[in-house]
Amino acid sequence: MVTSVTNNTATTATSAAGTAGVSLAKNFDTFLKLLTTQLKNQDPTSPMDSKEFTQQLVQFSQVEQQINQNKNLEKLISMIGAQTANANLGYIGKDVVVNGGGGTLAQDGKIDWMYNLPAGVTTAKANVYDEAGKLVYSTNLTPKAGRADFSWDGTRSDGVIPKPGNYKMEVVAKDGNGKALTDAKVYTTGRVDSLEYDSGDQYLVVGNVKVLPADIVAVRAAQQ
Repeated sequence: MVTSVTNNTATTATSAAGTAGVSLAKNFDTFLKLLTTQLKNQDPTSPMDSKEFTQQLVQFSQVEQQINQNKNLEKLISMIGAQTANANLGYIGKDVVVNGGGGTLAQDGKIDWMYNLPAGVTTAKANVYDEAGKLVYSTNLTPKAGRADFSWDGTRSDGVIPKPGNYKMEVVAKDGNGKALTDAKVYTTGRVDSLEYDSGDQYLVVGNVKVLPADIVAVRAAQQ
């Protein structure tokens, strides 16, 4: 079982606020040099108006304060991210139930799903699609309101040998008038193998599918 944590956010890179601070310091040094040169070479009979460079100093001060605020904000975000990561690490090795019908089919394996049928259902069907969105399997479900488990061993409706990869299940439920019931739900069940970062977000990897921790609806005792 893989129990790794992958961070792709380049934590060793200089922060945006840090880069801005370095740039501001260089600009401020240049400003002071120019101001000193101007003061040295000004005409004593017509001294410089102090309002202009005073305003510039105020502007530099305001920018510096904003950069410091951004640095503090980055530190806070980093701390919250670390705390969240520690909490999410607790999912590794656990069996979870996740919103959404995505799942991974391994060689000689199966995908375990759970579905929830709404009240008033009279007919229900499970459809399984491959990564290209092609329907590869379809079967009727017992039209009973509530949750039920569903496992697919990769057997396709056309008899073609299934390929390992990612698949998605949807449930089509209808009432007695043949009207589609849109509140039928599908959940994926599986074991969390790792925690990964992608574009600043943390994802739990279930099989080969990345899911958000917020999409977990239940945690089960690990099944051997």
